[in-house]
Amino acid sequence: MALLKLENVSVSYGKIKALDNINLEIGEGRIVTLIGANGAGKSTAMRTVMGLKHCDGGKVWFDGLDITNKDTGYMVKQGIILSPEGRQIFPGFTVRDNLFMGAYLKTKEEAAETIDMVYELFPKLKAREKQTAGTLSGGEQQMLALGRAIMGRPRLLLLDEPSLGLAPLIILEIFEEIKKINEMGTTILLVEQNAKVALKVSDMAYVLETGKVVLHDTAQALLNSDKVQKAYFGGFAEG
Repeated sequence: MALLKLENVSVSYGKIKALDNINLEIGEGRIVTLIGANGAGKSTAMRTVMGLKHCDGGKVWFDGLDITNKDTGYMVKQGIILSPEGRQIFPGFTVRDNLFMGAYLKTKEEAAETIDMVYELFPKLKAREKQTAGTLSGGEQQMLALGRAIMGRPRLLLLDEPSLGLAPLIILEIFEEIKKINEMGTTILLVEQNAKVALKVSDMAYVLETGKVVLHDTAQALLNSDKVQKAYFGGFAEG
């Protein structure tokens, strides 16, 4: 059974239909990526899963539970955590305080255990735990955003543009950590402008165009697709 399932989901912004009757599934323990050009509906799909945007029609299921149009707090309690585009860390807080903000629903014991795991994944954060987050490099801030999300112990982690604004070598480092997070048992839904890098770490992928799913296959098959290579491997803006 899929951990997450979108069933005939439609979402609008006023008269503009951002998602048009889409179907999407993520198996537990998998990484699934959404590919598409600017305005394709990728971020809208993620916001809908997170409860930040309501469906006009269709159903969203999580582990067999109907979570359609539930609020964001409910989603977090179910184990769905978003690491947003632009990182949205607290620049005036220390690294450590930023991390603990991600564990606000956890006990002190759970948070203490999880922060050790985060520091093992991201040794740079441990070395800078007393620094204010605004003094970190872009790559370190992205690590902090990922670490803060992990502090909530997600079953499903939503990653919105984790490579945005980062240098190529840092992007590779971030995606190595994303693979490690997945190997720890976390299911991941990924929206990423760097389609090639995203597909290389993913199991499955969906291609969105103007709010519709136009391709769905294994990540490897889409990596080898002439259509996908021509359309998306040159880089594109977020939608």
